[in-house]
Amino acid sequence: MSVKNKIKRFLQERGITAYQFRKEVGIAQRTAYDLYNNPEQLPSSTVLSKICDTYQVQPGEVLEWVPKSEKPDSEEGDFTQSLLNEPAEQYGLIKDKSQPKSQMQLLAQEEAA
Repeated sequence: MSVKNKIKRFLQERGITAYQFRKEVGIAQRTAYDLYNNPEQLPSSTVLSKICDTYQVQPGEVLEWVPKSEKPDSEEGDFTQSLLNEPAEQYGLIKDKSQPKSQMQLLAQEEAA
């Protein structure tokens, strides 16, 4: 996600408690809790408008843009990508037609002949 909320920092800088924030802005307790404790939780446009109106601030005061990093989040992404780039036969997902036949296939072939 490239946008995060900075509501907790905004409120702490102004000495406003989460309870005061909820009451002053007029939002549900759960909404206030989520916004205060989870920077990845973004306010709806209605809630953002209420925050800006209540504290007379621009949206940039409570939201910040975070550039996406060039690196994948984890090595798991690299592994997944390598699976997508490798032939399926290598992982036994599709039988390679050049592989030797199993004993059962050889017996069935002999019986048919």
